[in-house]
Amino acid sequence: MKSSIKEVAHLAGVSVATVSYVLNGTKKVRPETEKRVMDAVQKLNYQINPLARNFRKGESKLIGFVVCDLSNYFFQDVAHGLETQLAKHGYRLILIDSKEEKSIEMENVRNLLASSVDGLVIAPTTEDCSYLKFMLANHPIPVAFVDRKPIGFESDMVLSTNEDGAYEAVKHLIAKGHREIAFVGSRLDSTMAERAEGYRKALREAGIPVNANYIRFGDSLSVSQRDHRHGAVYKHTLDLLTKHDITALFSGNTLATVGAFTCLMELNIKIPQDIAFITFDDSFWFTMTTPALTAISQYPDQIGDVAGKMICERLVDFRNGVDRPHQLQRIATQMIIRGSC
Repeated sequence: MKSSIKEVAHLAGVSVATVSYVLNGTKKVRPETEKRVMDAVQKLNYQINPLARNFRKGESKLIGFVVCDLSNYFFQDVAHGLETQLAKHGYRLILIDSKEEKSIEMENVRNLLASSVDGLVIAPTTEDCSYLKFMLANHPIPVAFVDRKPIGFESDMVLSTNEDGAYEAVKHLIAKGHREIAFVGSRLDSTMAERAEGYRKALREAGIPVNANYIRFGDSLSVSQRDHRHGAVYKHTLDLLTKHDITALFSGNTLATVGAFTCLMELNIKIPQDIAFITFDDSFWFTMTTPALTAISQYPDQIGDVAGKMICERLVDFRNGVDRPHQLQRIATQMIIRGSC
């Protein structure tokens, strides 16, 4: 049976208010009194309810992270960086998956608001985030977006240098003598559109015509990594390899790479002898292949860390009535050259 604060007070020979002062650090008490209280807490195994304590202070100390697709390891790493940063400020993270469905995303946000979270970090399923205007109208809390740009709701954002990273990758392939370069992405969203634009920019700059047939996107379904092996990108890659004379393939993210690389392996296509290959993202298994895959590395932990700082800064602004312009911070990517091109 759980002990109560009254039992702690009785055992320590003090008032309930004094126990509260000691546990919450809200008022100085004599050292010997504090020791009696803490001895009683330990003897009774009294458990402090941090949620109830925070609610009394007008805050929950909870931040919600609404993730578009948890099957993507990238967002797990973002969550790690976010959680680490929030913990430094005494906040805990609630992680919830939207499975690339806007209706689920909206329900997730609604449930988190009902749980009185102090802030939200969102990787949106679609660009249209105008619904937040209505949901937050009577419940204003800070919001930060990661990885994908929102439309219809202005807030802080943390993104990678998507266009620059893709541009660097394709420039590298062109410098290696390739002109027939294809691009595959797991789905078409604002992030993949930026990477596709970097691909096009590098081709245009080199005077190479952009072939629309060489640009392919998968569907918007959220499926497991295993299902991506023979999913939409696998089929696109198979079509590109069997019906077009491509000499290089640039994959837009890890999920696309799962399908594209599976196809290359099953067709016994040698990398880089038969086709050069570069991928955006640098998943842990890219160094386990033969050859290891050249990658445009993102830094998801850093994206989460910066988003956490933004949320904590906004919470301070909210308390102090400060209104600052929204921020967009880009985290630089880096090309890591290995043996696949």
